[in-house]
Amino acid sequence: MGSKAEKPPWQVRLRTERGVAGGGILCANGTVLTCAHVVEQGRGPDGRCGVRVDFPFLERGSDIPARIVLAGEPAPVGGPDDVAVLRPDRIPYGAEPAPLEEHADLAGHTLGAYGFPEGHPEGVWAGGRLVGRTAAGLLQFAAVNATGHPTARGFSGSPVWDEDLQAVIGMVTAVDRLAEARTAYALPVDGLRTHWPELAEPCPVRLWIRDPHGGPPRMVPLRVTGPDRREFWIGRGDGGPREPAILLASRPRHVVSRWHCRLVCEYGNWSVESPKRDALTYVRYPGDDRLLLVPAPGRLPLCHGDTLVIRASLSVSEQQKDSGYWELEFVDDHHTFR
Repeated sequence: MGSKAEKPPWQVRLRTERGVAGGGILCANGTVLTCAHVVEQGRGPDGRCGVRVDFPFLERGSDIPARIVLAGEPAPVGGPDDVAVLRPDRIPYGAEPAPLEEHADLAGHTLGAYGFPEGHPEGVWAGGRLVGRTAAGLLQFAAVNATGHPTARGFSGSPVWDEDLQAVIGMVTAVDRLAEARTAYALPVDGLRTHWPELAEPCPVRLWIRDPHGGPPRMVPLRVTGPDRREFWIGRGDGGPREPAILLASRPRHVVSRWHCRLVCEYGNWSVESPKRDALTYVRYPGDDRLLLVPAPGRLPLCHGDTLVIRASLSVSEQQKDSGYWELEFVDDHHTFR
């Protein structure tokens, strides 16, 4: 394995009050893919998500709250519809989205998965070789050695790493009921895209978000369908039922206002609006270091390559300490060029 594959910065661990429930995959838009049956283990009597996440190769035991973004109707465990999507309150420094790849012929490829079977809450590696696809469209892979950990319960939701492609090709969903078979099943990337189209990159219109401390950029797609006017609020999440479409702040770090500003698309034309005078938002044009203040209340048009610049701060003893700027690069592959 390469260095990143040995300590994958996209590997997620899911916990409930009862302990480790399974794994997950960090995606490019700041969401985490996992199995629906893993999420169900943490759902409380009131229906709320009781799952917390951490990144075992980055921040072990940090237990970041997460909310459910997608969880369809109850589906057979381990089947092609056993998919859920979570959005953590924050993404730790150093985390990177999984390099996802589709391929028509994977038979015989060497695979690896990192999971959390009973007795191994910190996780273990399991290896195998891809046999092929089942009639349901799942990838079937089996351990090739008599020794070592087989893929078992506790691996559900974890990424499947393909040594030959050097990419993640799917998500573990189930293991064979016969333990001696040492066989497991995974939903391939094309099956994941069926449930979560935002995996399709690049979206023609998107933001690349760079945090003040130089963490890996995060891509947020800006899909516009239906109404002639669409709004994408930008701001700080607080875990409530109403969240900004684009989350910036990581509690308690990198604080911005709750509803800071918004992107607006009207008939294909994009602009940034600043509704509050105390929430300063700037625009920087390509090749120009000057910052143009968005009037409040008011708006400025946005074109391909423009960057939103928003001041960040840290909470220090209930006081705000300046901590650089968030940068959100606006990308539109279609027509909003200057």
